[in-house]
Amino acid sequence: MHSVDSSKRAIELTERNAALTGLEDKHAAYAQDVFTFMKASEEQYDLIVLDPPAFAKHLSARHNALMGYKRLNAAGLRRIAPGGILFTFSCSQVVSRELFQGAVLAAAIEAGRQVRVLHHLTQPADHPVSLFHPEGEYLKGLVLAVE
Repeated sequence: MHSVDSSKRAIELTERNAALTGLEDKHAAYAQDVFTFMKASEEQYDLIVLDPPAFAKHLSARHNALMGYKRLNAAGLRRIAPGGILFTFSCSQVVSRELFQGAVLAAAIEAGRQVRVLHHLTQPADHPVSLFHPEGEYLKGLVLAVE
């Protein structure tokens, strides 16, 4: 089991949590860029969770965010074993569910992987979305079966 985050503090908390749950012998944590980590590794995983920070906080950054989601998901799809499950998320309010799913589709095509959507995820009920502010549906996620 591996955890990768560019934040050293996040990795310290992850290691502490692994120790509290008795998983420290089965867990390795890396404070580095996830793209660097995945490029250097040949390991295949049965389960991957991609949960980046918001790639776009403003409409002007949306295109670059979509390219980032495509790049991140393509890297994840290259590292997942056949039959694996990929959880992928976006918390960029200017990236709609459709655009996010399109970026993931482009990543699957680029990685040459067959992917099925098992679930669409969103923020919990205590974060309702106003019909007058659809961008309030900031959190979107997909649970994917990867062949």
